[in-house]
Amino acid sequence: MKIKALLRRSAAAGNVLRAGDLLLDLDTLEVTRNGRRINLTAKELQLLEYLMRNKNRVVSRAEIAINVWNIDFDTNTNVIDVYINYVRNKIDKPF
Repeated sequence: MKIKALLRRSAAAGNVLRAGDLLLDLDTLEVTRNGRRINLTAKELQLLEYLMRNKNRVVSRAEIAINVWNIDFDTNTNVIDVYINYVRNKIDKPF
């Protein structure tokens, strides 16, 4: 379900999102950095796409919660921080 929504959005927004040497191909849902493929879960992919689409501005946890998880932000949860850490570890640590 979420993957189909990602694919629909990709048709309107272009095929590839880029941030430096990090690429997200919205047609294949493949993430690469410096030519190396990075495996992400579906939720990590959604989070990365949202962050890359908003790379030139600061986004709040509430915005991420609404746009990635489709929920109102619960200030007592650290799920967003955990997922951001997962994504950072996958896209930054090996490089």
